[in-house]
Amino acid sequence: MNTIHRLGRSLTAWIFLVTWVLMMSCLVILGSFVMRKLRAIAEEVGRRSLVTFVVQTADYLNEQFLSVERTALRTLVSDPVIQCEIDFQSPPKGYTPFTMYTYVNRLLTQVQRNHDELIDTVMLLLDNGMEFVDASHQLAPYRPIDQPYEWFVQHTFYNTTPVWISEQPPADWLFDDHRPRFFVSQWLESTPSDAIVVIGIKPEYVRTVMESVSTGRDADLAVLDEDGRWLTGLAPPAPLSAPLKAVVTRVGADGIVSTPSGSLVVAVASIPLNGWKIISWITPDKLAGGATYNLRGWMFAAFGWGSVASLFVAFLFSWMITRPMRRLTEAMSLVERGDFSVRLDARLGWYEFRVLAQGFDRLVDEVHRLLEQTKLQEEEKRQLEFAALQAQINPHFLYNTLDSIYWMAYARGERDIEQLVYALGRFLRLSLSDPREFLTLREELEHVQRYVEIQNIRFQGRIRVELDADPEVLEVLVPKLTLQPLVENSIIHGFADRSEGRIAIRARRAGESYVEIEVEDDGRPNRAMVSGSHTERSGMGLKNLVRRLELYFGPAFTFDIQTTNSGTWVRLRLPCGRTNGSSSSD
Repeated sequence: MNTIHRLGRSLTAWIFLVTWVLMMSCLVILGSFVMRKLRAIAEEVGRRSLVTFVVQTADYLNEQFLSVERTALRTLVSDPVIQCEIDFQSPPKGYTPFTMYTYVNRLLTQVQRNHDELIDTVMLLLDNGMEFVDASHQLAPYRPIDQPYEWFVQHTFYNTTPVWISEQPPADWLFDDHRPRFFVSQWLESTPSDAIVVIGIKPEYVRTVMESVSTGRDADLAVLDEDGRWLTGLAPPAPLSAPLKAVVTRVGADGIVSTPSGSLVVAVASIPLNGWKIISWITPDKLAGGATYNLRGWMFAAFGWGSVASLFVAFLFSWMITRPMRRLTEAMSLVERGDFSVRLDARLGWYEFRVLAQGFDRLVDEVHRLLEQTKLQEEEKRQLEFAALQAQINPHFLYNTLDSIYWMAYARGERDIEQLVYALGRFLRLSLSDPREFLTLREELEHVQRYVEIQNIRFQGRIRVELDADPEVLEVLVPKLTLQPLVENSIIHGFADRSEGRIAIRARRAGESYVEIEVEDDGRPNRAMVSGSHTERSGMGLKNLVRRLELYFGPAFTFDIQTTNSGTWVRLRLPCGRTNGSSSSD
């Protein structure tokens, strides 16, 4: 569970997920676009294939029909015995009228049998009512004797070239079997009588040809005559019959077109010999059905391989993007464990990561420097505390000694010594006996007054101290012995060669968080102070004061000193976060 939670917050996991989702989205969009394009191509190929299929079927039937004209029909038209029979001429040598009649019937039967798969019947009809039929058929009885001749002549239009007839004669007078047939006929003009040769074509043959060529196809196939009559083939459903005829009429000779509703795609090809049309129709979804199925399989396979490839690319991309971040994370972990020697290679990664690596290295250097500085400050503070402990004198022993000196001076009437020892005792009790590190500004000013009292014994009261402190800052806590070194510095370095002097101490609030303390004297300027250095002395000199305040307050503390012809001026700026009775510190 923790692993899943870490993965949910991992930048690598999120980049991997977003990259993979984007790539899969692009893959799906691209696949859909390619699938539509390939399907359109497959449909176009299907349309062309359908047209080619219909044209080839029409060409094949045209060749078969042409063979009937070239062989069977020409054989009958050019036969000399048939010409003699038509012209009522004397029989050729060796023939009698009966043998001529028998010969004609036998010739018709031979022609029919030579093309039995295609030809159904062969007839020779004369205008005088004489009829010759192959041996396999017999004309229907009980009809007008010249009825067949008249019907075929009318449909041949007295044309001496072959004419194909798709219209069916009356079934009750032609043959007893009443089977539908196609006919090709040729009118023979002669004297004294005319005749017509008629060959009946088997519709079953045409149907067999169409079934054989359409095997394995979903398209339906049919033959229409030049007037749009359905000759053979599977008739369409009644709602589609009229649209199909309209499309066939509009498309012309050869071509492919869709019905107005778009429910069917129709291909049309003409048989040049007789003008009949081969039509094939199919629904659009079946036009490229096989190709679409194969394309779908290929697309699924491509999608699967694309998914695997996108996973790999997304992983590689996320790994490359987050590699510098992982290095940064590892480096931060080492720094947390205290290893400040770690550095990032700024040459790796992109520009932004190089900038980040350089900033990280600078940050580690700065943190290391600050830690070392803090250690040095702590060591200095410890050494100062140790030195203070070493220099500390037993207060009780010191007080007892001062008390003995005081009473000896009192017994001898040495009032100056008595007063000096008394002031020194009060000063030391405040400095040594009080364990607090911070005193109120009021107490610190009292401490300064005790120190000046001691010095005035030397200067015979000629050192004046002027105090100007706002009442609101008197309770602000300051480090003990903050002002005394400044006053001591003024007396020692400013009044060493003078018999009198003035020291002004001012304290006021600076904003909400600081207090400013100024110590000004009118003593002689000191060259050491003008050069910016502090005199090294034993005890609490200026350098130790500044160092001690820096340890307490850090960069929040400021110290300024200026010397002019009229004296020396020192200003301290201390945080006032602590007041008497408050437990908070800055």
